[in-house]
Parts: sequence; structure tokens; C-alpha cells
Amino acid sequence: MTLKDLIKLTNEEALNVLYKMKEEQGELPSDFETLYEILEDARIKKLPKDERFRLFLKSKEVWSEQYPDFKRISDVMENFRTDEMLVEYGKHSPPLSIHDRAIEIFKKCISFKVKFTKRILSHLNQHPDTLHIHYYRSGIYCISEVTVKSFLKEYQSWNFGICSLWNEIYYLKQDFFYDSGYDRSSWNFFIKYPTALKEKADKIEKLHEKIVELLNEGKELILKHEEAITFEYSTNSLEMSLYEREMEILRMRDIVNVSDEEYCYVYTLECELDVFYVGIASNPKERFEQHIRGAFADEAHLFKSKFIQKYHNKVKQNIVYEGTRKECKIFEKEYIFRFKPLGNMTEGGEG
Repeated sequence: MTLKDLIKLTNEEALNVLYKMKEEQGELPSDFETLYEILEDARIKKLPKDERFRLFLKSKEVWSEQYPDFKRISDVMENFRTDEMLVEYGKHSPPLSIHDRAIEIFKKCISFKVKFTKRILSHLNQHPDTLHIHYYRSGIYCISEVTVKSFLKEYQSWNFGICSLWNEIYYLKQDFFYDSGYDRSSWNFFIKYPTALKEKADKIEKLHEKIVELLNEGKELILKHEEAITFEYSTNSLEMSLYEREMEILRMRDIVNVSDEEYCYVYTLECELDVFYVGIASNPKERFEQHIRGAFADEAHLFKSKFIQKYHNKVKQNIVYEGTRKECKIFEKEYIFRFKPLGNMTEGGEG
């Protein structure tokens, strides 16, 4: 049968003839093979989506067995479904386990007086060559700007690198796992041309290695700057950070569940500079001792602790109100609104 004879047949009839010829001869002449590929591709495209996908998965199994370079590709791509960090990266770039920690570190650099807006957060996400990001308004930071800028520049550069690869990985995964067709060259093309398949496998391996390298660099970068910034904050901070302010608020919220009917006292902490802190306690004496101990230990970073450290022997506690916890909350909030003691980071009334 000639090529002209095949063309006269319906697609289904021609395919049946070509199937039989392949079984008998093993290989088809090049022009017959081209026609076979065209007709087979057209047949597959008419199949239901689930059936097409099943055939694609079956083809990948066969290709992995017959072509070592495709097996290399398959092994690398499987990592994007099994490796925890690569799976996370596939969902979001940069991975949230790294980016969320970067945000917390950045909050340790920012003054508690600053509102954490999207504009402030853009410091982390901008390209490292965006100069105005490094020279924001004065007073935003509570530690040395040199330390902050070092962190920002390194993180921005890393963030730019890891994010620039995300789209490439996304489309590659769609093509390999779902045969989505983003690559102009189909997998059948690479299977047909071994040199192209090897180049594809080499490229995917290098891309995988680069991403793993960048993800590890990101984790190391976070550890390095978290240590440096935490040390800078504990030794040279100018004032309370946004991060510590948030922690303070969370600690206050922890006692919200205490009964509002409990009998309590509103107390002030005073020194030469007058009242610098107002609080509520059911046992004021015990709470005062906690303030003193904490000012030289785990609460040393708090703004009120700076007064205690400086005026240690002169700090006094005065009871200014007593009643139920609910009543004390109201009084505390009004007192803070009126006198604005420097050591209180909230409006009061939390408990």
C-alpha cells in the first residue's frame, strides 16, 4: 500500500493499516511514520480528558523504562512532589517558612511607633536595586540602620533570585505532570530526538540544583541575620521594636479569660520622671516584684524596663484605683488616655 492509498482512507482506517504495518515490520518508512504520528495525535486529542491523561501516564512509565534521560527527568520532577521545601516553594514564592520568619526579623528592626503596612513590608519584596527602599524616612528603625540595610539588601537579592525561577518551575510541572502543553515541544518530540531529550534532562537537573541551592541559602540567610539583629536589639536598641510590642499585646491578651468580677487594683510605676507605667493586678506587690525582676531579665527590652533599670532604687508603686477587673480596665484605659505614660504600649483595658 502506498502513501496515496492511505490518504484516500478515513483516519480510522488509515490508522488501523499503519498499526498492522508497525506490528509486522517494527518500523515504518519516514513518510508513513509522519502520517502515523499525525493521525495518532489527532485520535488522542478526540478522546475524553481522563482517557488522554491515562495514556499520558502510561507513556511516561514506558519512556522511563526505555530512555535513561527521561528517567532522569522523572526522578527530578518527583522531588517537586515529595520534598517538603520544594512542595512549599511550588505553592508560594518565596516559601512562607522563610518569608514569614523574614517578616518577624524585620519587625525586630522597626520602631513600635511605626504602623506595619504593605508599604513597610515592601522593603522585603522590592528589587535590591530599588534605592529608595533603603533610604526610607528617619525614625522607622529602632536599631542601627547599617544592620537593617545589610539584612534588607541580602534578603531582597535572594528573594529576587528565588522568585524569578517560580514561573519556569510552575509551567514545567504542569507539562510533566499534566501534559498541559506550555512547552512548544511536546514530550513526543523529545522522545523522538535523543539529543534534545538529553539537553532537556540536563536543563531540568541544573534548574533543580539551582532552586535547592537558593532555598538552602535562604534558610542560612535567615539564621545569620536573625542572630545578628537579635544581638543588635538586645545591646543597642534605641527603643522598643514593633515585634516586641506585638508580643507584649499577646501576653496581655493571655489574661483576657480571667474573670471580670475578680477584685483587682490599678497601680502606677513612678520615678523622678513621674508616672511611666500603669497596670492592673490582683496582687500588686507580687506584680511589682515581677516588674523589677523582669527589667533585668526577660523583659529587659521593654520600654518600661528602661526606667526601672535607670531608677531602680527610686521606682515606686502606687495604687490609684481598686474594684472589679472590669472596672479596673475602664479606669486604666481612661488613665492612659489622659496621662499617656511612656511605658504603656497599648491604650489599656486589656486586663
